[in-house]
Amino acid sequence: MPFFLRRSECMRPTLSFCQAAADIDEDLMMFQKAVSQSVIAIENVKGVDVRVWIQDSVMIRLGELKRHQNCMAWELEGTWANVNTYMPKAWDGMDANLDGDLFDMPGSNEEWYEGAAKCYSQDGITFLDLFDADDYAEYRKENLFYPFALREEWEVADFLLRSALSMAAIDNFLQLSMACIFILLLSYFDNDITSQIKQLDLSFKNAKDLRSRAEMLPKGPSWKCQIIPSLHGTKSPIRLFWRDPVDCLESLFSNPLFHDQLDFIPCRVYKTAARLLRVYSEWLTGDAAWSIQDQLPQGATILGTVLSSDKTNITTMTGTRVAHPLLLGLANIRMRTCTKLSSKVFMLMALLPIPQYLHPNQQMRGMLEDRLIHECLSIILQPLMKAAELGIMMSDPVGNVRHCFTPLAAYIVDTPEACMLACVRGKTSPFTMALYLQFGDNFRHPTRTRAITLEQLASIDIDPHDLEGFFAACAEFRLNGVFAPFWKGWRFSDPAIFLTPEALHHWHKQFYDHDLQWCLAVLGVPEFDFRILILQPIIGFRHFSNGISKLKQVTGRVHRDIQRYIIGLIAGAAPRRFVIAIWALMDVRYLAQSPAPDDDLLASIDRSLAIFHDNKDVILTLGARMGAKRAIDNWHIPKLKLMQSITASARQVGSLIQWSADATEHVHITEVKDPVRHTNNNDYNPQICRYLDREEKLRWFAIATTLKSPLTDPDLEERREDDEDEEEDENGEISEPMDLRSALLQELNQTRTTSNYFRKIRLSATARHHKTFHPPRTFLAGSTAVHLNSYPTRIGVMIDEVADQFNIPDLRHALSDFLRHDARNRNGVVGVVGVGVPRRSLIDLPLNIPFERIQQTCLHDSGVVLPAQTMHASPARPGWPKGRQDVAILNVDSAYDWPKSGLTGHAVCELHIIMRPIPRRGLPIAWRDQYLCYVRSFKVGVVDPVTKMHTLTRVKHPNGTLVGDIVPLTQLRAFINIIPKLGAAADPWLTKSTSAHYHSFFYLNKYFDKQIYDTLYYASQG
Repeated sequence: MPFFLRRSECMRPTLSFCQAAADIDEDLMMFQKAVSQSVIAIENVKGVDVRVWIQDSVMIRLGELKRHQNCMAWELEGTWANVNTYMPKAWDGMDANLDGDLFDMPGSNEEWYEGAAKCYSQDGITFLDLFDADDYAEYRKENLFYPFALREEWEVADFLLRSALSMAAIDNFLQLSMACIFILLLSYFDNDITSQIKQLDLSFKNAKDLRSRAEMLPKGPSWKCQIIPSLHGTKSPIRLFWRDPVDCLESLFSNPLFHDQLDFIPCRVYKTAARLLRVYSEWLTGDAAWSIQDQLPQGATILGTVLSSDKTNITTMTGTRVAHPLLLGLANIRMRTCTKLSSKVFMLMALLPIPQYLHPNQQMRGMLEDRLIHECLSIILQPLMKAAELGIMMSDPVGNVRHCFTPLAAYIVDTPEACMLACVRGKTSPFTMALYLQFGDNFRHPTRTRAITLEQLASIDIDPHDLEGFFAACAEFRLNGVFAPFWKGWRFSDPAIFLTPEALHHWHKQFYDHDLQWCLAVLGVPEFDFRILILQPIIGFRHFSNGISKLKQVTGRVHRDIQRYIIGLIAGAAPRRFVIAIWALMDVRYLAQSPAPDDDLLASIDRSLAIFHDNKDVILTLGARMGAKRAIDNWHIPKLKLMQSITASARQVGSLIQWSADATEHVHITEVKDPVRHTNNNDYNPQICRYLDREEKLRWFAIATTLKSPLTDPDLEERREDDEDEEEDENGEISEPMDLRSALLQELNQTRTTSNYFRKIRLSATARHHKTFHPPRTFLAGSTAVHLNSYPTRIGVMIDEVADQFNIPDLRHALSDFLRHDARNRNGVVGVVGVGVPRRSLIDLPLNIPFERIQQTCLHDSGVVLPAQTMHASPARPGWPKGRQDVAILNVDSAYDWPKSGLTGHAVCELHIIMRPIPRRGLPIAWRDQYLCYVRSFKVGVVDPVTKMHTLTRVKHPNGTLVGDIVPLTQLRAFINIIPKLGAAADPWLTKSTSAHYHSFFYLNKYFDKQIYDTLYYASQG
């Protein structure tokens, strides 16, 4: 297992290697000796995890080398990180294998492909090398921001060019007197003007000059325009705007923003070291990548190409202008980055033509359009096809040269476009041989492979230019009339593999178009609307205050929001088997969105589909499947059939959530719709290309100047110092501090920042000069971060007054009981037992009552911090006559951890008040510097066989009053949503503010978010 040194272009100072070599020569010799000793030791270890040992013995030298400020920055890399996990840390990844020599440690749960992803040289051309090779590079030796005078001028230019201002508005802005602007601003704030403000001296005086300077910036892949000849008449010439796909792919591949987010080696990951249960996450963990690597030369590197195309409207409110963008991505970029909308992992590679053919037959016009798309794709993707056949030498972000092959890993499309690409007609599965009459079958039909489709096309002996004759001959095989599929000449490309079930269109849209409509038909629209509008609102989530039947613009987000509540809403009002059929499909959607499905989870998906098919007949019996005028008595639903390909596709290409169209639909906004707003509303395509060309120049220039500029940002310096003070992360592992340029790049690559209370807790622990509250308002509660208001909403309120305002009659007794328990068991976990015993009043204390937010990390990746959730514990107020209380998971047994243990060792409680007792002076109370909360508990019952959700019952005293307890706030673990059991018909007097208060029986809503669903699922699997 070789270790090696590599040059990091992302952290390279301007001094040459020769100047630096003398300073580190001695260190390198000692380094090589330490490495060789480590390798010998590793070879002698059998079945032992050596990750920490190597880190202790070798990484110390790395830290010493990094302290050389005047030499080339070097980093130690190796394959030792791969022994433990496929989810890499900041220090492993793209060059974890220099010469293709890999091994599998005995007892490891991973099997890496031996001999893959060899690095042939470290002298490749990097992003900064291209920047330094620009026509104006000589001028930037003295002025890094040329053609702009200085950094400040570049920042003004960047702002103006990225803004929505027209050229005329920019001209007006540049002609303004800066003194007048500042005088107006200062006058607004009633400040005295005692001196004249000097005008900002910009080197460009108008918008035209500014645009011309932007054209001097280093450019990316160039756009081309090509006229596509046609034998059939069209209203206008067919123009194809595109750019070289190899250039685009290399631009993504060498992007320094992804320098630590790339993987190259196929890997089979297992749940345990016994290697019995396979896990499918990234694309390289699937069978397809391993199979492709088998057919490539030794040392070859797979660069999985990801494509996406879909027609999108580019006009707002009026007009019918449509664009057909073709996007390009890289499957080697890790899923965590790809699914982040602001990561810029997709590039617009082409604008496909949308011609208007003059043929009188509508079917023939549709066939001609399909043929044109395949013809255009063949033209655009020809360089990638050659690279997939012969390979091409490319440089990664740090200059390692690799022999790369470019198979088509995935093509993200909706259902109609999937059929068009697979060369089949509508009402035909693009994945299997099933026809529309077979869509209701409860088994998966044989796969429609590349060979089958090509064989069917070859068997048709009609001239393809005889449109009617060829189309009629294709009907036997349900083909769409395309005779030259674009993927025919692309090695390793098979529609049965690169076309995958897609979450946005195939699952969520299918739910809204079918599942929801069935529920509306069974319950009735008024009843369903009333049930959903009386649910208690949740901060951060949509509340349907007017129901859902009259929604106008329904997006994928709305589909997901309705899915959260659908099972609990129909329970009790719909027949038993109908509810079972609905939750079975819901389980398929939630399970299929797992970022790391294993064989057990995939088997659960198949079982859920089987449960649906066993109960689906009740839907037709109830007449719930309705058409425009009458009931439908068949299952001709293509998206229902596509669900049977989920498990087979996941085994081939990894987790399917990474191929969701959510990311590509967002790219349509930034790459097509936003540029259209800067056009003159005529001839959109060339103007879109010019706009994107300028935007990319600005972006690449910003990245390059960030990398090459002196690091003078005091906030980043302070962040680095804080990171260096953090010796361990939440898992107790040694973490490396983030270098300043990585921090700058990370900020450059995000448009929205989620509040990270975990980081705030770590920083407060090492704060030197920051103002902190005592006790801290932000703290850890197990694996959950709790954040309270800096200043409480109420201060110095007496117990009896609080009990009256919050409608908690037993508050004094509960607090006294807690203090007695605290005196007996100072450090124990307080249980929520709900035993109604008389309590003696001990104290009369003023309280502080703050507000609360909680935050968790992702169940599948602890490095992902989820958005914080606000929790209410409010007294009665206008609109909320009974107060507003949210429900939470509390830990009651320290032997169990959330979320690993699920509900075991935890209680479900309603949060009524958060407080901090302030005792009389001199009175010893252990919890004087801690926060407490008053909760009312629920008894967690068995899983309901109809809804598959836990049932909850309010715990009451024998006299009927609710049982309450005081517990430390540090026992809080998570927010949970509950749905009242509304019965056959909901009480018409209920409202959103009283529905939870007047009910005693609830469902624990596991479908509220994927975090809760996955937690309960894995806990149920043991």
